[in-house]
Amino acid sequence: MGVADFLRDKGIQPSHQRIRIYEALAAVKTHPSADTIHKTLAPEIPTLSRTTVFNTLDLFARSGIAQRLSISGTELRYDADLSRHVHFHCSSCGAVTDLPSVSPPPEPPLPAGYRLESSQFYVEGICPSCAARASGGAAGDPAAPEAAERKAPGVAPKTSRKSP
Repeated sequence: MGVADFLRDKGIQPSHQRIRIYEALAAVKTHPSADTIHKTLAPEIPTLSRTTVFNTLDLFARSGIAQRLSISGTELRYDADLSRHVHFHCSSCGAVTDLPSVSPPPEPPLPAGYRLESSQFYVEGICPSCAARASGGAAGDPAAPEAAERKAPGVAPKTSRKSP
């Protein structure tokens, strides 16, 4: 099934811009922001606005085909991987990567009347590339282009539970 059919199946009218935005999101594991996707696609689609990218990603999140990640409470990133998994946020370079070998904690039991709609789990620390740089070594970081987007202070495990 192509992206256009996938979007149609989810009730989203597939336009050229929406198709390319979804393809750009699904093609990377760096959990891009709307601005990063805009910068990626702008040379190919000069008429694409940041607002269109943001609104399209918001539509994807509301339609259940992308996760909206609120990292450190100050930035939104997006993930096309809808499986329950742990994210790692480097407090030095800002990179957000998946930790496939780490299992997320179980969902908490909720009091009667509450219904969990979504949950996110991420941890913060220093990525291998930043740790190597700090110790004078060198390591490649596949998320480095995304990492330049934001630097976040502090190192602390965090959980975030948000409703869409």
